[in-house]
Amino acid sequence: MKLTFAVGFFLRMKTVTISAMNYVAGKILASPYAGLMRLRRWAYRCGIRKSCPVDVPVICAGNITVGGTGKTPMVAWVVERLKGAGRKPAILTRGYKAIGGKSDEAELLKQSTGVPVIINPDRVAGAQKAITGGADVLVMDDGFQHLRLRRDLDIVLIDATRPFGGGACLPIGRLREPPSVLSDADAIVITRSDAVSTEELDNLRNRLVRFAPNASIHTAIHKPVKIIDENGDELPPDALIGRKVCAFAGLGNPDAFFATLTDIGARIAEKVSFGDHVAYDSAAIERISSASAEAEVLITTEKDYVKLAEFSPARPVWRLVVEMRITDGERTLVEKILQTCSATALQL
Repeated sequence: MKLTFAVGFFLRMKTVTISAMNYVAGKILASPYAGLMRLRRWAYRCGIRKSCPVDVPVICAGNITVGGTGKTPMVAWVVERLKGAGRKPAILTRGYKAIGGKSDEAELLKQSTGVPVIINPDRVAGAQKAITGGADVLVMDDGFQHLRLRRDLDIVLIDATRPFGGGACLPIGRLREPPSVLSDADAIVITRSDAVSTEELDNLRNRLVRFAPNASIHTAIHKPVKIIDENGDELPPDALIGRKVCAFAGLGNPDAFFATLTDIGARIAEKVSFGDHVAYDSAAIERISSASAEAEVLITTEKDYVKLAEFSPARPVWRLVVEMRITDGERTLVEKILQTCSATALQL
């Protein structure tokens, strides 16, 4: 008994020690990382490093944290407004974790918007390809840190539920850059604004005004609009009310997806989380199948569904369709987008 206790105590202390060492190492690395990112952005501002202009307007939707803030539905939202104004947009994406030249986000954007999606880590080369193909405006997905391609409008997304990634830069926190870089933003969209209290939202707004005094600030929600079943039939979101589901997702913020399902009335029997941009191989499918014994329905996101073609679960999968809805300042943001296109056209 004493030996068992001693071994258990030793293992717990070893785990705590390793965790503490990792934390200290992360702290040590976070400061120089943040400094390098500040220096890099300063070099572009001063012209020491050059941004490459192209012959059409470039609108960027990005963020300052790793993980999901809603960039993909935001890009789709921007594209739809441009199409409604008679423009011919194309989407630029780096194709993070693309397999065989395809990525989940690119496939989803292609299906949902119907416009060309150019996958290329070199955004300048991707831009030239899109322009050659007939695009008269480019929407760059996840490009706030990609400074080599000059943009005409920077829209930065901030998740209301975890706005500053724990307050520290990588590798200990989730910040890609210090919050001070928000001064370069032209518009800031606070996503999932309905998931926090009014007081929390007001406090966040005030912080963002200090970081980005010249940016317009907007709020948005992820609105569930429909469910698509295994036959491709569309159902209203309330089709899930009272149903026992097994929900699975590979997202930067899977908890937000699970919370949405709960909000529309689903009874989540099992939650299966994977890393962002997961490749659904046989092991992942087996994990889903093992967890879904008590569920009536398997349900996932559109982003995950597009990757299930090669390895699909034995049981039918439904998918939840979510759209970005701007709840404050929509008209201002649309005007800013269209004015950017007009002003850029005059300069060319």
